Amino acid sequence: MSNSLKLRFRLTLLPLAWLMLCGIDRGPKESNFALGDLQASYEGPSVIPTSFYFLLAFAIAAGVGGFFLLRYIRAKQEQEELDQIVDDQAQLELDTELEARRVSEENREFLRKLCDTEDPVELVPVIMSFEEFEKVVEEFKASPRFRAPALAQIFNLRKALGFTIKNSEYAFLCTQMLLNGTKLECQIHSKGKSVAFMTSVLDANETELLIKPPTVKGRPANLKQFPEIACRLRREGDADYDFTLRVLDQITDEMNAVVLEQSKHIRTMRIRQSERISVNIEMDFQLVSEAQYELEKMEEQSRGEHIPITAKVVDMSAGGIKLQISKMPARPIITGDVLVFHLARSSLRQDLAAGVLQVVPRGGLFDLHTTFREVDTLTRIKINQYLDRVQKSEIPQAA
Repeated sequence: MSNSLKLRFRLTLLPLAWLMLCGIDRGPKESNFALGDLQASYEGPSVIPTSFYFLLAFAIAAGVGGFFLLRYIRAKQEQEELDQIVDDQAQLELDTELEARRVSEENREFLRKLCDTEDPVELVPVIMSFEEFEKVVEEFKASPRFRAPALAQIFNLRKALGFTIKNSEYAFLCTQMLLNGTKLECQIHSKGKSVAFMTSVLDANETELLIKPPTVKGRPANLKQFPEIACRLRREGDADYDFTLRVLDQITDEMNAVVLEQSKHIRTMRIRQSERISVNIEMDFQLVSEAQYELEKMEEQSRGEHIPITAKVVDMSAGGIKLQISKMPARPIITGDVLVFHLARSSLRQDLAAGVLQVVPRGGLFDLHTTFREVDTLTRIKINQYLDRVQKSEIPQAA
């Protein structure tokens, strides 16, 4: 018998017992009845016993209370069943995700320690969202539960869960996502000059990143003298990312590595709108400042000073172009400047404008990274058609 039926039986049995007890004859066993007892007595009106009212009130209260008690018990049972279903589904999802990512039992145990819970409902969001994972990590580092050896466990768990630079499903939020062998474009600014070089990640942990230093006359350059290194990372099909890392040390043994401090200060440069296509064509451009371009676009001012330059188009996409020039014009090109040009042998009638995002000196040349301005859907389609013809060699490229 269920608990609710037992309770209902008890509530019904109690008033019945009361009625039975009230009906027991407690008078004398010998009858003293006489005819005089049949005579009407007018001493006063008959009175209902007070116990009857108590019994009636108790019966009503017991019925109403029992009804609401049963409703409460049933609702609680339904909520417990629903919570159990949610827990079972969350546990199944958690186990499935961890198995699919081949997370070891050691990392699973640390995940529970990191989140300070074994509840699958709370663990699932942490492994599904990199933002949530990093939030939990920061809270853990600031808590009394944190110990220094946990840094290595955090780093290993992040990699085990697939929160790496290769997984474009997750935003690039910190340099701890970088893997060994990742290519970086670096710049060092010193005494008004910039030196650019390409390097790769040699090793990393939760606090440090090791990169390969450039060579000068066959020997590793001394980068320990510089306070920081500006880096750029390109993730195909996603975006360009800029970040600056502080130089901590330089290892001069067989490894020859520069030790940098990990960072969470990442700046997204631009989103790729199509695949980059190698063009290698020289084109003529008109250099104009951003302010001058905005004034001309609003027709508030007649055409101002435009500086003509010739540049080599290294590659192009529907989002922008990469240019290369051998020397700077009289007025150096800076970030924010606009290059106006006509894309010959395309079906575009109007000129295109490319805003300069970055100027990178490289071995006596200058690389100009630009993005198209005010490009609508039709213009983007025509640019892609032009690039398709370039890829099919219908438009000759420079030798």
